[in-house]
Amino acid sequence: MLIEYRSGKCVWTLCWATRGLAIAGLLGASVCLAQGNSVAEETGGGLGRDTALVPSATEGNRAQARVIAQREARLSVEMAGRIDGLRVEEGDAFETGDALVELACGVERASLEKARASLKEASETRNANERLAELRSVGDLELSLSRVRVSGAEADVSVAAARVQRCTVRAPFDGVVARTHKREAEYIRVGEPLLDVIDPAALEVEFLAPSRWLAWLEQGKPFTLHLNELPLQLRGELQQIGVRVDPVSRTVRLKGALTGEPSHVVPGMSGDVRFEAGP
Repeated sequence: MLIEYRSGKCVWTLCWATRGLAIAGLLGASVCLAQGNSVAEETGGGLGRDTALVPSATEGNRAQARVIAQREARLSVEMAGRIDGLRVEEGDAFETGDALVELACGVERASLEKARASLKEASETRNANERLAELRSVGDLELSLSRVRVSGAEADVSVAAARVQRCTVRAPFDGVVARTHKREAEYIRVGEPLLDVIDPAALEVEFLAPSRWLAWLEQGKPFTLHLNELPLQLRGELQQIGVRVDPVSRTVRLKGALTGEPSHVVPGMSGDVRFEAGP
């Protein structure tokens, strides 16, 4: 015997066994899913497409963030050699162009002095030939060759000087030493890490946000950074929006600049970035 049961807008069909009066099985299924959605829209309980893209107020529009330096670098050497002088230690401040590390370059400096001596010799020969040329006591070929020798000697000096410059590691920008990887008197090869340097004066915030935030995020949008390490709330503005979305995590990389001059804030600190409610 089939019995049809109605509950609201849902219809259920049941099969009863005549013997034993037990339910044998469920033959029908609810057909109220689509009708229920219609009811929700009619009563205002549904969300439109645009509204679903914006995080709700309960989410708080928050994202985990970390403070990073806009300028940081891991310095190495352009030529292998022994470290003759380590001018800085961890935490030391420096300015652009300061000598941070000196390598033992006795051979390179000697080559430079030799190149300068050869240039002086070639210059003296050229000058003598030019005076003789005024007296018509030297041939044109000899005079031309002496001038060519001077040009070659000048090139040798430039090459030797460039090699000597590679013996000194200089600061690429104003900043501080974050870490030293080598010590004085140690040997270092090309490409091995030597110093980690950062500019603590120029800080920015980096974080990942849900890709659905792209519906209302825009450059210049203000945010507040709540630090975990310090009881501070820092103001900032969104500066850069990533150009692609990670398909696995469905997140996009964002960067923001801190406004004002935050004190006691250093790279590596973390916290929550909170935006105002989306449009």
